[in-house]
Amino acid sequence: MKKSKNLKFKILAVLLVLLFIGLYAYIYIVPSVSDIFVETYIAEYGTLEIGEETEYLIVRDERLYTADESGEVDRAVSAGKLMRKNSRIVTVGSTAYYSQNRGIVSYHYDGLETVYTPEEMANISIKALNTKNDEGDEKNPVKECVKTAQDGSPVFKIVDNKAWYVICWLENAKAEGFEPGKTMSVRFDDGTQLEMKVFQVNEQGKNKQIILSCNRYYEKFDRIRTGKCKLIKTSKSGILLEADSIIEKDGQTGVNLVNILGTAKFVPVKILATDGETTVVESNMYRDSEGRPVETIKNYSEIMRVTEEEEDAN
Repeated sequence: MKKSKNLKFKILAVLLVLLFIGLYAYIYIVPSVSDIFVETYIAEYGTLEIGEETEYLIVRDERLYTADESGEVDRAVSAGKLMRKNSRIVTVGSTAYYSQNRGIVSYHYDGLETVYTPEEMANISIKALNTKNDEGDEKNPVKECVKTAQDGSPVFKIVDNKAWYVICWLENAKAEGFEPGKTMSVRFDDGTQLEMKVFQVNEQGKNKQIILSCNRYYEKFDRIRTGKCKLIKTSKSGILLEADSIIEKDGQTGVNLVNILGTAKFVPVKILATDGETTVVESNMYRDSEGRPVETIKNYSEIMRVTEEEEDAN
């Protein structure tokens, strides 16, 4: 009787060990083996910007003031100050010089103040971005106004900050979505980002001339003439997905989410924006067209990539 009980106990112990080994294999080994055949990635929260990187030309309503005599220049106003009309800006020798219009005081110039004007900017061509001569030097470098003046020397500049303009040229295919009146962000190559409004869109051969207007203060707007920027048409934050991992199932758009057991589950998603390679979707929960809450993917979800067979099926 005692031997029978011991035998049953041993059999039960062996069964428990085998069950443990089976569960361990199912949880840890099977998913690892399946990962060899199924590619996945971890989706994370982020921001997708859709836009175009390009070069720009700044056009301003500006007036450069020159000295009528020789003498030391005494600057009564620091650069960047907004001054009223008829404000004393500098004194050269014994003569005071006043602003003839309101605006921002600047002590930088490039000699193009009367070449690139708001009145003529629609006629400016993309050739304006070619700012270097054959030797590679700047044709019209930005200079500082003199502190010891001769007759005709530039002594200060007044720039109207109520509206200044950024002009870019895009190929026709890339200019879609740029419509007069539309607001978008412009990020300059120094990292500064400003909201601007599309002022005009003009056909110029194989390119479109995009003119954006701005009334916001930018520390360098009085002295920079050209540079690089990004025109941001759309900026959305959410979970970033590889665009080709998104599938359709039963009329719903979604992805295959992989759980801890290594099995896939279809989860619907709501697309906010896409650039063709990356897609940003709502995180955690969204409301469908009828206002019902729908649970969706979360930060650090493991997403299954679509196989070639699935792509062909879709």
